[in-house]
Amino acid sequence: MLAWLRSLFAPKTPAVDLSQAPAEPTPSERAPSTRPANQQGWIGVDLDGTLAEATAWQGMDHIGPPVPLMMRRVRQWLDRGLRVKIMTARAGDPVGIAATQAWLKANGLPELEVTDKKDFGMIELWDDRAIQVVQNRGICFLGTSYFARPKAPILPDEVADRTFILVGSEPKPPVPGSKHSA
Repeated sequence: MLAWLRSLFAPKTPAVDLSQAPAEPTPSERAPSTRPANQQGWIGVDLDGTLAEATAWQGMDHIGPPVPLMMRRVRQWLDRGLRVKIMTARAGDPVGIAATQAWLKANGLPELEVTDKKDFGMIELWDDRAIQVVQNRGICFLGTSYFARPKAPILPDEVADRTFILVGSEPKPPVPGSKHSA
């Protein structure tokens, strides 16, 4: 009930015109030395809550409607020749794999590999539950949004400037020509 009331009074964000948006860069590896030479790189895309809308559980073979922005993104990657795998817990069950393949086909995507496993070829993972960590450091990126914060507790002795980066809180560089620029 409280969530419903909040949604009534929450500010509405205007629709964004993406037709004029610049092309997204092609993902690149951060540390190619961590991948065996014979392993082809791929982008992992979570299904429920990322490529498809998260809906109330109705069984392994029910998948929500597509998320338009992610569908455009995946199509663009495929058009550029990038390898994409659907990364979902549903892949642990043959019924889930078949349902995911049927959903992809019904929504105009080709037959993509459906998996629930990472391997050395994964360049990055697009997922609604992931918390990004700086490679080899353990420092996590925390957003100001509730959805960009971990649900697991942060260590009690963590120090803001050494153990996490609060995205959006970085100081902005001075504007050239302003009285604050060097």
